[in-house]
Amino acid sequence: MRRAVVSLAVVAALAGGCGGAPAPGASRTPSAPEPSTTVAQAGPAEPEPAGSWDELRGRLTALDADVGMVAARVTDDGGCEPVAELDPATARPMASIFKLYVLGAVAAAVDAGELAWTDQLTVSGAVRSLPSGELQDAPDGTRVTVREAAAAMIAISDNTAAELLIDRVGRSAVEDAMRTLGHTRPDLNRPFLTTREFFTVGWGRPSLRADWARAGAAARARILAALPPGPLRVTGRDIVDPAWDSGVDWFGSALDVCAAQAALHVGRSDPALRSVLGRNRGVTIDGDEWPYVSFKGGSAPGVVTASWYGERADGERYVFVMQAAAADAAAVADHDAFFALGAEAFELLAADHQGP
Repeated sequence: MRRAVVSLAVVAALAGGCGGAPAPGASRTPSAPEPSTTVAQAGPAEPEPAGSWDELRGRLTALDADVGMVAARVTDDGGCEPVAELDPATARPMASIFKLYVLGAVAAAVDAGELAWTDQLTVSGAVRSLPSGELQDAPDGTRVTVREAAAAMIAISDNTAAELLIDRVGRSAVEDAMRTLGHTRPDLNRPFLTTREFFTVGWGRPSLRADWARAGAAARARILAALPPGPLRVTGRDIVDPAWDSGVDWFGSALDVCAAQAALHVGRSDPALRSVLGRNRGVTIDGDEWPYVSFKGGSAPGVVTASWYGERADGERYVFVMQAAAADAAAVADHDAFFALGAEAFELLAADHQGP
């Protein structure tokens, strides 16, 4: 990857994400970027929208980060046919994009008759996580339906909602969903972290992160089993430096994420699932050209990611995925600019631009 520090001065709505990085418009620190209507402060002149995939790739590679990207047409059988790409097969931290796999496990349980969207889940100290989200502020005993939790997990990247759902379907079901949704290296995420475990291993007792980095799957499972139960002992003030380079995150490639977005949409007949996925478009994308858009992004210190599935007015379906990971959290701190590239990608896809 080319590396050069640059600030992308693009005005855009802040798209919903997850993880643990501070973001404008969030209620707490650390919280992932949530949908925001904050007006950008005056700064450098706004660049023209990317007029080609080469220009868009250039804006990504200008970041002082390891970046990947794919724009792909979704085939009738749910495959991803790239129309533009940038190192799309390399696994990188996904941050809260992992929640697509949690949703996949929930949908599989519903399909199997083991779970209903109307089933109730109960908030307690055992599942309460850090922001982003709102359920972390709900008192113990608060009950929400599976559908409400899933919608919060996707639309505002609610970490406590993700905890409730993982607790209900089980860790192994989420690991199975990674394979079912087309992840090529699900072993990278075994054992599959909950957000509470992510915060504790990454920013709890200092030796935990080092132990995690050295451990294989079995040893990591033992680390998680030994974590203290009850309320989190990590606070937002602790979530500062990147932990992804120690393996504390969820990992997959842009093509893996494309496969997940496609698999959650193609051949599905459950209107509740589609409604959950379509709650948040992420950025402003022309509604006439793109009647349906689903977004899931994420962030953590040193990590920012974004993925969209869109259905064009003529019936064509596309996925666009971006990932960036840096050793210095400041290198990927301009979330507005990063997510704005998604809007530019959909303008290119609307115009049928296809680059090498």
